[in-house]
Amino acid sequence: MLEVGVGLLAGLLLLVGFLIMAGPAVSRAFRLVLRRRAFRFSRRRAPASPAGLHPTTGKALAVAGRLATLLKEHGMDRHVTALRHASGRLELNEADGIYAMQEVLRRFRSVRLADGDDQEIFDGLVGQLRKALDDRAEQLELLPRS
Repeated sequence: MLEVGVGLLAGLLLLVGFLIMAGPAVSRAFRLVLRRRAFRFSRRRAPASPAGLHPTTGKALAVAGRLATLLKEHGMDRHVTALRHASGRLELNEADGIYAMQEVLRRFRSVRLADGDDQEIFDGLVGQLRKALDDRAEQLELLPRS
């Protein structure tokens, strides 16, 4: 009985030695096998936000898109261009994009639309965008710029 135990232990040590010599190739193959098995039985996940952005950032981008559409309808192309530029920066680099978007929102303080209903919608969208940006800036622990 002792010989069988020693033989199994020696075989196990030989197998571990070969695995160590094979190195990363074996671990990659092992992970691939596990990944295939896990892929078959995985549950459906909720769709991720575009480009892997944080949900709060995705919300800010969606509000910025609606705001750009509203401004475009009123012929404020310069404001739309600034808003889209800030949105692009927000997609690439969140911190710089948040600061750029906050600067654009400062310029929006003086915007007045002819239609009262559109002005209310505009103010609501600006408030939503400001709140989303402030929330994300707080999450990233960004300091306010003056």
